[in-house]
Amino acid sequence: MRQVIAVIGGIPEALVDALCEAFDHGDRPTPEYANRPPSLDDVVERRARAARSGALPAKGDAAADTAAARAHFRDNLRFYGPPTAGYADVLRLRLGIDSDRPIVCTTAVKRFVLPQAPLEEYIQWSG
Repeated sequence: MRQVIAVIGGIPEALVDALCEAFDHGDRPTPEYANRPPSLDDVVERRARAARSGALPAKGDAAADTAAARAHFRDNLRFYGPPTAGYADVLRLRLGIDSDRPIVCTTAVKRFVLPQAPLEEYIQWSG
């Protein structure tokens, strides 16, 4: 049996505030499920570093700026909200969800699909 909790009014913003508060206090995320392997191989580590080193400069910050990295992650909490935050304990507490119920969230952001460009627009064939 599924249970649906629809949040309206000021509740979504209050949830995001609670997520940001947990982040600001240094609480570690408590994802509902393992969203990555326990250890990352070299390729994944390199890609993660490259993503960080690209995202921060794109916002005008230095890639090694720890404060800017924290601000960037906090901005993600505010933009993406509860579904991607990884703070399942905060959601359970705020919404009164029992620990035996899985948390599955959907938002407009998660439903947004960026259309892919045709191969001809970004691959140059030679030979």
